[in-house]
Amino acid sequence: MDLNDYWQENKRFVTFVLLRIVAFFVGYLVIDGHYSEDIDAAKGTISRHRGTLRKPLFTPGDLSRAEEENDALRTAVATLEEAAAFQPREEFVLDPALGSFPNQYLRTLTRVREDLLPRANRGNMTIEPGLGMPKLSPTKDEEIVRYLEALDVVETVAGIAINSRVKRLEKITIRLDSGLTSRDGLGRIERTTVRFAMRGTSLALERLLAATQRPGDGRVLHVHDMEMTPSRNKDDEVQLDLTLTIARLRPADTKEG
Repeated sequence: MDLNDYWQENKRFVTFVLLRIVAFFVGYLVIDGHYSEDIDAAKGTISRHRGTLRKPLFTPGDLSRAEEENDALRTAVATLEEAAAFQPREEFVLDPALGSFPNQYLRTLTRVREDLLPRANRGNMTIEPGLGMPKLSPTKDEEIVRYLEALDVVETVAGIAINSRVKRLEKITIRLDSGLTSRDGLGRIERTTVRFAMRGTSLALERLLAATQRPGDGRVLHVHDMEMTPSRNKDDEVQLDLTLTIARLRPADTKEG
């Protein structure tokens, strides 16, 4: 078959293909004419970015400085955590070698009551005999731990109140962190609060507040909130509502305590 025969039989197909080829080249020329500068600019930008990526973004000096800053931040966080976390005295820390935890709790509570109530009586200070402890002794280990820490705070503050000549320590309320029994669990910071309602002269209560920030054992008791108001019945007496926080800190990836 010669070309003339092929053309006669396929001229519609050949014409269609040639028109498409012509249309492609015309479109290419139009696009290249209108957008060649943009294309060249984009290619230049890509080339520059590739060159930048081949270069190191940080020098060894940058890494060294970042490591030093990280170490300094870790040290600062550890210092703050140590200052914020409550450190109970040895007697108020459970020891598996000393018998069951409920028995240790009862022994410590009995000792504090037998020591504190007579001291308050000798100092002419009225004190809530229950010391804010639950009427039914806790049986769960995690609750016993928290109530012993709260008892440590109660004895410390009551001792300061006696020495400051506070007249009445009328009510003590202890609240464990609600996360201890909730489905959501405990947060990054667990808070047990101990609230004291007391009455005395303004001088006595000012001494107490000052002493809570520098107890003899070196610990600081963290104030959650406080309110001091004049007594309605006595001109020389004021009322102090003081709430202290016992903080327990956990690692960031720990959800439960």
